[in-house]
Amino acid sequence: SKTQAKVDQFLSLLQPSTKYESFANCDLVVEAVYENMDLKKKIFATLDKVCKPGCILASNTSFLNIDEIASATSRPQDVIGCHFFSPANVMQLLENVRGSKTSNRTIATAMAFGKKIKKITCLVGNCDGFIANRVMAVSGGMKLLHEGVLPTDIDAAAEDYGMKMGPMRMMDLVGLDLRGRINAQAGKADPAKNVVDAMYAAERYGQKNGKGFYKYDEKRNCSRDPEGDAIVEKVWKNSGVSRKSLAQAELVDALYLPVVNEGFKCLEEGIAIRPSDIDVCLHFGYNWPRYRGGPMQWATAEGLANVLARIEKLGLKPSELLKETVQKGWALNSKDFEKRVAQAWSGRWSKL
Repeated sequence: SKTQAKVDQFLSLLQPSTKYESFANCDLVVEAVYENMDLKKKIFATLDKVCKPGCILASNTSFLNIDEIASATSRPQDVIGCHFFSPANVMQLLENVRGSKTSNRTIATAMAFGKKIKKITCLVGNCDGFIANRVMAVSGGMKLLHEGVLPTDIDAAAEDYGMKMGPMRMMDLVGLDLRGRINAQAGKADPAKNVVDAMYAAERYGQKNGKGFYKYDEKRNCSRDPEGDAIVEKVWKNSGVSRKSLAQAELVDALYLPVVNEGFKCLEEGIAIRPSDIDVCLHFGYNWPRYRGGPMQWATAEGLANVLARIEKLGLKPSELLKETVQKGWALNSKDFEKRVAQAWSGRWSKL
């Protein structure tokens, strides 16, 4: 904690403004509006006009294409993603996202900026969701839910594995209305067969209004809610699905082996520099349990050949890099694997 005098000192350094011209002499500007590409491009076009040459223009987007945002400016070399995880005053991770035209100067400055503000800063490649959000997007929570596993069972398996919060509780925390509203506005909502759409239609938004997959008291303590379960079960009925129970190990595999597989794809595609970067992003961005080491270290501990077989058993198409690694008997810290991954990164970015 800080003294009131220290807080007052920090606050005195802030200069609020409603005018873009106030950014004219800034060295770095971080845009942090909601995830709307048209709005972000409009803002970047304006910043391009008012900011001095060499000013770095950064976006806090959590998944949008950095190159498309940069295309709104005359200085794509100065554009980079600076993805802070929410809440930014608590979460330590900062993903710096390089675009196809982002300069080395911009990258170096963004990395130094992250270090200066004491963030765990990781350089990642531009793709949908970058690293942390991309790999966790394929986690099997929603698939399990729609196949007949109750939210409480899914969360219990995740939390027994070591996660501080299961995926359904996490969705309640973030807000079910975010995805539900996007689907509704796009005309893609299907509350009869999609649980999130059904929750949104029932005005169950999560913690923010006290009811989602769970119900919450005034202190945001959660408890199981028969009304929430009934909505899930109605979607199952509409889809011809019956409730099923799976063993803890089966649930964990379904939840997190897709994450491991996607991590290998990030390495394969030159989105991540090294396996440990993925582990760092998942620990500091999603609170992956430290003692598991992150998804890539967990895969190593489980045995890569064993992991490959279990991924195939789930019906997933395994990463080509994972198959190659198993076939050649590489360890993730072996020189051969490191060389292969370095080639993927340099092959994607050095030619730009």
